[in-house]
Amino acid sequence: MADLSAGPATTFARAASQWTPLDWWKLEARALHGVPELRRALAAFAPAAAWKDLAKNVAPGWGCLLTLSHIASFTLPAVALLFLLSWVFGRNDVAPVGVAGLLAGVAALIAGIGIVTEIRESLGTDPKIHRMLGSLHLVPSAIGSLVAVAAITQGAADGVWGVVGLLADVIVGILHFLLFRGPAHTGSDRWQRSFAGLEAALERMPPDERMRIYSDIQTALEVLRDHGLISSEDYARARELRIGILGMTMAPREDLTPR
Repeated sequence: MADLSAGPATTFARAASQWTPLDWWKLEARALHGVPELRRALAAFAPAAAWKDLAKNVAPGWGCLLTLSHIASFTLPAVALLFLLSWVFGRNDVAPVGVAGLLAGVAALIAGIGIVTEIRESLGTDPKIHRMLGSLHLVPSAIGSLVAVAAITQGAADGVWGVVGLLADVIVGILHFLLFRGPAHTGSDRWQRSFAGLEAALERMPPDERMRIYSDIQTALEVLRDHGLISSEDYARARELRIGILGMTMAPREDLTPR
């Protein structure tokens, strides 16, 4: 019979048939299953492939609203571009730059709020998602800006002020690429802030919960050693690590070095 008292990390270790570097991160994510705040903090350091495990169910209650706002924000630039293309293809004599700019400006505002929220309280979003979102703002609004400028120079624009909204959305698209490039380099201000957040999350853990997680990880390591999935050297090294740095120590990235 299965040991019903086994923790999530131990259960994960017992089900493993092979072991890869990424599995160190997954093991740690399982161990921290009941501590979403700590998993969210750790997600800032994890490989993109491990974010799904670390970020599962860590979004706050308003996370679904943030997702809906993202959907609205990246559809509005496309709609704005369609309005402008109606002038390009001769369906309208005047380009509706004002309407298009208003839509793009609303998209930029919503996306800007999302960016600030993500920076302040990361939801563990994969950088690939941010690059996709950035493209959905940058590409249509950049094309729309060119069309708007062309219409303005030809005196065929209605609401020339709308170009400001289009340019604002272009900037938001660029910010998605600049601000969300995966884990920060060791020693950078962003890396230090992320590590400080991880330390703070650890400090807020109740002692009994800390002990439960530590025990779960230690048992999981024994299972992996006994099943021949990790070497005695890896076992000895891993069992000395404190909570929160197992993945980044046993499966380090070139741009991350645990303290």
